[in-house]
Amino acid sequence: METDAEVGALLAEVRRVAVLGVSDRFTRPSFRIAAYLLDRTAWTVDLVNPHVVETLGRLCAPTLADVPVPDLVVVFRAPEVWDAVVDEVAAVGAGAVWLPGGVADAATTARTLARARAAGVEAVADRDVRAEHKRWCT
Repeated sequence: METDAEVGALLAEVRRVAVLGVSDRFTRPSFRIAAYLLDRTAWTVDLVNPHVVETLGRLCAPTLADVPVPDLVVVFRAPEVWDAVVDEVAAVGAGAVWLPGGVADAATTARTLARARAAGVEAVADRDVRAEHKRWCT
């Protein structure tokens, strides 16, 4: 996704989100974003992490394949595994992937975005999903 309007259009279509790599520690960004999505959006939110049983009062699924197909996957995984994440997102039929900002170099981000596009998955990177939700959906 290149433009603000494209991001806004994507968010307007979202009904179900998976937070991949959610933490059970309140100090982690993934915990805070998941809490925001659960509390402040009308979206159905699925939490995914094979190492966390429960967080935010909800059970976590071990993989994306264990939750209903999301419209959007918000990723909190290390950049080294982003290629595999995009492959998993495409395999389950999710519509879009949202990559965190400030954690990968420009080459890694560009490669991952290209991989997502090639797989038919919309992709957003280096934007705050919470800020963009507030901007476009409230």
